[in-house]
This record gives sequence, structure tokens and C-alpha cells, in this order.
Amino acid sequence: MIIRVPFGTGTIAAEIPDSLRVHVVDPKTEAVTGTEEERIEAALDAPIGTARLEETAKPGDKVLIVVNDHTRPGPNRQIVAAVLERLHRAGVPDADIRFICATGSHRAPTDSEMRAIVGDEVVEKYEIVMHNCRDKDSLYRLGEIDGLDIWLNKAVREADLVITTGLIAPHHTAGFSGGRKSILPGVTGLDTLRVHHSLPMRPYNPSMGILEGNRFHDVALAAAKLAGVRFMINAVQDLKKQNVCYVAGDIELAHAEGVRICREHNSVSIPALADVVVCSPGGYPRDSDLYQAQKGLAVAETLVKPGGTVILCARSELGVGEGLFPQWMKEGESPEAIIERYKKEGFNVGNNKAFMYARALLRAKILVVSELLDPEELKEMFLDWAPDLQSALDQVLPDYDDPLVTVLPRAVSMIPRVTE
Repeated sequence: MIIRVPFGTGTIAAEIPDSLRVHVVDPKTEAVTGTEEERIEAALDAPIGTARLEETAKPGDKVLIVVNDHTRPGPNRQIVAAVLERLHRAGVPDADIRFICATGSHRAPTDSEMRAIVGDEVVEKYEIVMHNCRDKDSLYRLGEIDGLDIWLNKAVREADLVITTGLIAPHHTAGFSGGRKSILPGVTGLDTLRVHHSLPMRPYNPSMGILEGNRFHDVALAAAKLAGVRFMINAVQDLKKQNVCYVAGDIELAHAEGVRICREHNSVSIPALADVVVCSPGGYPRDSDLYQAQKGLAVAETLVKPGGTVILCARSELGVGEGLFPQWMKEGESPEAIIERYKKEGFNVGNNKAFMYARALLRAKILVVSELLDPEELKEMFLDWAPDLQSALDQVLPDYDDPLVTVLPRAVSMIPRVTE
């Protein structure tokens, strides 16, 4: 049989003998009816736990709209356009509206990337604050939550009305994206991130779909509420990245409803752990580098047998990735040593990805498929390599007797539950 998974802006394929047991996890999804604009308006017309935005905002309010950066693709333009229309309807002038790009610990988007996120007109008409978690002069101390000092961008304090935008999908650490994550980590200082993203506040294991008992989620939600976020609107995505609906209103209640809907669309039952897992994060931009592709690996590591193999298909046109990720991987004497170092030193930009790759390596061998990456560099990072998927399978399958192969074309979007 032929298996095919997203790879960059296209796909990559390989042939597997029909005699092998292969489980392709790519459930059918129903086509979404109506336009994006219609679904957005439906959410804004019926917010959860708040009045409508045009009734919440009033003339004289200084409004801050929080938008995702280039690493979080979504229907940002349509959401922003609808929010601006409602603010204008409430009598809020353009001069009292500004945006902040919730970069977290990422680099700031380029001008062209920002235009792709919100559109040319927004870039040219409105002030856009580029959050920089390292710029202490741009931060203020919000307060303390669960022993953690919360430092946020001053733009939040200066606003009378903070509106967060984004999308709700499964997340490997927070359980789900969206909602409170626009604030923490979105517009938070590095000192706060260092504790929030470190053990034990972050979960040790992959946590897609897990909110109960997840301190990472609990603290982020408390921070968003303490910051006074009064309105949110998020898309809810299914396994195929369709925006099945939108939720708007209270930062806790609306997000909770979006999570409920996301669970319905993205939960997948897996019959058994596999000897070999073929995994794609879902193509570009999720596989633009190994740093981003880790989100798919987090799902695969929960579905592979101990001692098995994960074949990670990540085109990685931007290379290995940013921050301390490659440095820590190369400096570590072993995956175990990387994890112990992370436990001792905690989070800094990029080393969390080294921790998570090392965690996966304790469970299985990881083989990266990308003709653009240097196999010698990957070897330094404890990773195997193949130029294409067929070569990877030909290399791995002979190591197993009657292997079970699981294929995850869109791993990032899944909430997997093994039924065995």
C-alpha cells in the first residue's frame, strides 16, 4: 500500500508491503458549512458569559487587541476585521485601538509576516506592539500566582479593554491552545516564562487534551483573569485544520466551551501501541524546522512502543531551529543527561525543545526525514536521518518481526487515546 503524509507545502509518500499491519490515523471530517465570516459573526452575536463586544466597549476606552505571531497560523484577518467592525459600532475610534503581537519567547514577525497575519490595512493604520519577553523596560509586575511572579507587557496595563484572539486546538503542554495562552506565555516576561515553562509547573509528559491537574494551564488562566481580559474570540479547529466554529466571550467560559467542541472533533482512539510510528506535524509551517516539528513528535511518542521507532517527516526548510535547542542537544552526553540538566537549570529559550526531544528519545529511536538537513548534525543530536520516507521505512522495517506501523498524517491536531 502507499502511505502519504504532509511535508512542507506538499506531501511525501512511500510504499509499504501489503503483508504488514498498517494503521493510518486520518479520520474523515465533515465539511464545514457557511463562510468564516458567518461563523465569526455567529460567535460575536452570542458571546458566552459576557455582553456583546459592541456593548462591552464604549467611546473613550483604550482597546488592546492581542494577536498570534507567525508560528500560530489561523484566521487572524477575518477575526480582526470582525472585531474592528464591532468596536467601531460601539463608537471606539481607530486612534484608541492598538494591537500587540503575542510572541511569547519567539522572535518578532517580519513586516511581511505581520501583513500576512492581520493584513496590509491593519499594519498601516494601527500601532502594533511587538512583544519582547527580554525587554524588562516594557514589562510590569501584575502580581503573584502559585508562587510565580507574573510580568506582562505594559500595553496590557495601559488598556481599558483587552481582547484576545487566536485558535483552540490540542496542545502538547497546555492541553489546548487559545484563550489564556494569549497572555501567558503570549505577552509575558522571560523571568515568568522561566518558571512557568520549567518543571514541575509544566507537565513532564505530553499532555494533549489534559487540563485537569495541569498547573501550566491553571496558572495561565489565573494570569489572564488577573490581567483583566474582558473578551476573547477563538476559532476551534478540527483534525484537518478546518475552523468548525468560533467561540467568543469570557476568557474562561468561552474557552471551556471551545475545548469541549475541540474534544469532540479531535479525539482519536488508537487500538494499540505501534512498533513504528510515521509522523507528520501536518506540513508547513508546523514542519518549517525541527523546533516546530516537536509538536507532532509529542503525539507520536505516546503511541510508539518502548524501544520502537518514530519516523518524523519534517521538511525543515529553516533548518534545525532556534535558541538553545540544537546547542543543548549537541552538548548533552545522552538524552538522560539533557533531561537532568533541564531539571536543574529550568527553561530558557529553546532548551525546552531539547528536553522534549530527549524525553522522546528515552522511549524510542527517532529518525528524521528531510533531504535539507545535515545527517552529521542530526547524529550529534542523537537523531537518525533519511532523505525520504521510502528510505526511512526500508531502513527501519527490517529491524522488526511483523511490525505494527501507525501513520499520523496530522499529528499536531490529535488527542490520542490508546484503547488497548
